Amino acid sequence: MQRFRIDCDIALSAKQQQAYDFVRSHETALLFGDTGSGKTEIYMKLLEDVINEGKSAIFLMPEISLTPQMQKRLKKKFGDMVAIWHSKITKKSKEKIIAGIERGEVRILAGARSTLFVPLPDLGAIIVDEEHDDSYKASNRPRYHARDVAIYMGRVLGAKVVLGSATPSLTSYHKFPFFRLRETFFDTQKSIIFTHEEEGISERIMHELSQTLAQNHQAIIFLPTRANYKYLTCIDCGKFVECPFCSVGMSIHRERNALRCHYCNYMQRIPSECPACGGRHLKTNRMGTAQVVMELSEKFPEKRFVKFDRDEVTTQTKLKKILKAFNDHEIDVLVGTQMLSKGHDYHDVRLAVVFGIDTILAQADFRARERAMSLLLQVAGRSGRKGEGKVIVQTANAEFFAHYIDDYEKFLKEELASREGLYPPFRKLMKFMIAHKSKAKALEILERLQVCLSDA
Repeated sequence: MQRFRIDCDIALSAKQQQAYDFVRSHETALLFGDTGSGKTEIYMKLLEDVINEGKSAIFLMPEISLTPQMQKRLKKKFGDMVAIWHSKITKKSKEKIIAGIERGEVRILAGARSTLFVPLPDLGAIIVDEEHDDSYKASNRPRYHARDVAIYMGRVLGAKVVLGSATPSLTSYHKFPFFRLRETFFDTQKSIIFTHEEEGISERIMHELSQTLAQNHQAIIFLPTRANYKYLTCIDCGKFVECPFCSVGMSIHRERNALRCHYCNYMQRIPSECPACGGRHLKTNRMGTAQVVMELSEKFPEKRFVKFDRDEVTTQTKLKKILKAFNDHEIDVLVGTQMLSKGHDYHDVRLAVVFGIDTILAQADFRARERAMSLLLQVAGRSGRKGEGKVIVQTANAEFFAHYIDDYEKFLKEELASREGLYPPFRKLMKFMIAHKSKAKALEILERLQVCLSDA
């Protein structure tokens, strides 16, 4: 491959240089860096050195929604050596990129998980940004986890693999050597407030939002996704009804008047009182983004509230348009789901409101605590990037979140201890999926599988 000599004028701080030297000295390394600690500059320095060595690189992002901002930063440093690859680009664009790779002109390929399958010669590095994100896991066939494929490719091809996140996955933290990057380049002061009101927009939240908007600053409001999964939560103590065998939240099945564990299929009648505290105030309802936008638009008619979720943001064009309008102050408040936490840079957000984090904590998944804690930190990290910031979290589990909000590594260590001997990364789980047009045939296959597993 043709050699280039480029100088992107990337100046690293002393701490960043230590982090860079660390990731260069390991085949696979985790860059555990707080929001604003300068992980991107370390990525850029690695890409610069890889290109100067005559090699190519892959830069992975969990979702297409992240590509516009990162594309702008990469293009500014590396120009036409960078190409963006994902499922939404046209066949003609893909053919153009492949031709550029064959001519040796495209040296950095950035995009979502499908980027891994583009044949790049002399691969020198794979960067997996926001490595904790569940979007790296394909839910359709072929089923794979892009982070794990990247690690395997790096091992086979001799390429450096860098995993980066402010809230790394427990598996990566346990398995790979990591460098802790704590310093931040933002001059910011952030306060986090926990409130325990019933679900809805409380007077406290309305007051804080009113003050923020009166000062012509912006806000983001988060609500959880997966509204079709409901869990039974106690208003009094914040606990959810969990499986006595698996210690995960059980889902409500109204048609059977029952709670069911989706891990072991244990079922019980829906209780009339909380098993933890005996309280009789149990709830299953939650708000949606459309409802919040409607209520707040009526309260603040002179301000513009916009939904920021998969129903609203259906194309790259819409995504770019909304992000530009928000950063240009044409939008005052974004009301969205997990898309809000996906690493976007919001310039003047002074208030972040987090609703429904308890429903994430109550999910029927052994990773529920990890997902809830990580999501809260990611959303909180979007507020006060420059200047003062405030985060209001509506939760009945303030003690849990407050215990770890300033020290995610402490959470990881204690969560590891709670999983030992039962769940990954100490045990491997396997999921069997049996599909057939005939229900009887599918049951027959399932029964044969049960016999095989019993005899194993």
